[in-house]
Amino acid sequence: MHIDMNINENNNDIFDDFLDIFKKFYNSVKNKFTNFSDMTLEDFIDKYSNDDEFLNHLKSIKNSLNEISNMMKQINFEYDEYYNFASIKKMIIYIVDNLEKYFYYSSFIMLLLEKFEDLIIKKKLLNDYNKEYENFDTFLYEQEDYFYTEIFDYNSKYEDILVKVTNILE
Repeated sequence: MHIDMNINENNNDIFDDFLDIFKKFYNSVKNKFTNFSDMTLEDFIDKYSNDDEFLNHLKSIKNSLNEISNMMKQINFEYDEYYNFASIKKMIIYIVDNLEKYFYYSSFIMLLLEKFEDLIIKKKLLNDYNKEYENFDTFLYEQEDYFYTEIFDYNSKYEDILVKVTNILE
């Protein structure tokens, strides 16, 4: 089994713990998702908008993402996996904060988590991880583009700031 040079003995233990926690998190989200995949939006909102267990599940998604992120800070990744996860976390939290978006884009969340889980498993197992990482990075870039063009609702409150930042960068 290949272990990346930047993951030393201590980090290897942390990485194994991280991988276990991430798998448990992914499976819990996946199991909840399969429960409502055949519902209409109206049925979904009627059933889950006042369901404390489900609403707590959404809160736990956000808490788990933060815990995973904190654990990732302790691992010396060779590439930008931590920053990739931060982007994934930001997109998922945005979607989870809105029941309607969660209903429509749960498959998007699952895709992000599935691809990230696949990446981190390959990090531990592959000798040529660089190619896998490049493929994932391209995938994530495409998903971020989709997220910001199709899912994210821009708030005009920040439009002036965006224009100023864009003008400064030009």
